[in-house]
Amino acid sequence: MLVIPPTIGVILILIGITLFIADLHVFSHGLLTVGSIVTLLAGGLALLGAGVPYSGVLLGVLVVVAMLMGGVLFGVLGSLRSLRGSKALTGKEGMIGEVGTVRSPVGVDSPGWIFVHGERWRAVLAFAPEETDPRDGEPMIGVGSKVAVVGFGEGAIVQVVPVQRDDFRRSLDMEG
Repeated sequence: MLVIPPTIGVILILIGITLFIADLHVFSHGLLTVGSIVTLLAGGLALLGAGVPYSGVLLGVLVVVAMLMGGVLFGVLGSLRSLRGSKALTGKEGMIGEVGTVRSPVGVDSPGWIFVHGERWRAVLAFAPEETDPRDGEPMIGVGSKVAVVGFGEGAIVQVVPVQRDDFRRSLDMEG
């Protein structure tokens, strides 16, 4: 019968833990997770075969830890894979397509204020709409109108286009 020194079992357990940590930082399709589970179990079996006191308890703990860590890592990696290619939810990228409300008139050359994504933003029209302001003839979107964010200008100024109320209601009906 082959007798394995206990130090090899301890080294295998340390390698298994290292592989778990590496799998958090490297996209390996779960290969490192499988390797770490196998290495942890092999290290536990090596300690069990070496006659280390309480090695049966250690092996049971290693099996439970390996199963829990493997399950958590496979779950986390699976959810990260499902998020690839999805729309950004935060920051400027997450605001594209969001519908907001005009708080002060917004024109092509005169910025106004809109409320979108839970914040007030300085906004300009991305292009001139059909309606114009009777005072100076500049295209304007009035207070209370709905606008959609289509891009970003210089600084923290968002570019918006008017949203027809019927289109807005239709989009709400489709979501609900």
